[in-house]
Amino acid sequence: MFGPLYQLEKNPGEYEVKVLWNNRLARSIKFTAGADGKLDDHITAANKLGSNRVIVPVQIIGDQDGPWDRAAWKNDAFYGNPLIGFTATP
Repeated sequence: MFGPLYQLEKNPGEYEVKVLWNNRLARSIKFTAGADGKLDDHITAANKLGSNRVIVPVQIIGDQDGPWDRAAWKNDAFYGNPLIGFTATP
């Protein structure tokens, strides 16, 4: 049986989700929940994406993915138009 739902509006603040892949840390996702329980959507608003989706940086940890272009978000995302207000994680 499930316990009570975790309500973000009752617990505003910064959160981090860590993802394991093959029992090794592979991703870290950080986001902020406001007092209304909604996630910080300043990147979505600044880029006028016209939806209620939230964009958050995801840190890729380790070498399980093989080589990849860390600058692709600047050149390849959204047809070469980098997101305003987006900062990639190290």
